[in-house]
Amino acid sequence: MRIFVSNFLMALCALGLNGCATSKSVVATGADVSKYEYVVLGTASEGDATLDDLVMQVDNEISKTRLTIVSPAEGASLIKQGKYVLSPQTNIKSEKWDGGHTYITITFYDYDTGQRVIVLKSSGIGLTVAQDQGIALKSIRKKLLEVF
Repeated sequence: MRIFVSNFLMALCALGLNGCATSKSVVATGADVSKYEYVVLGTASEGDATLDDLVMQVDNEISKTRLTIVSPAEGASLIKQGKYVLSPQTNIKSEKWDGGHTYITITFYDYDTGQRVIVLKSSGIGLTVAQDQGIALKSIRKKLLEVF
């Protein structure tokens, strides 16, 4: 019994020091993500307004991908030229207690048709709310770079 408790406490400490992250992506059937070169940011977000700083950090992570950020007017002009433009909707939920979870979901829509193209999700759990958010952001960063 003593060995079990000791191993359990070591595992718990390891979780607290490193935290835990998950992520996944789902692409719409028949969608070719590679044809999208542009993104219009800031068009939609959901969730707790106190998390707008985290939404901005997600936008900053999107800007580090191969996608070029354009204004809504530029997006419309690019579509007329036959280019493909995405528009993300970011949803963030963060449990407001230590040891809670932070969930980040980014749904990318085709800016012209409004059809969902790809959904990216991540979550993080650590010992503090700030650590939860940092872990979830790091996880979504990896997924964004993997997809784009």
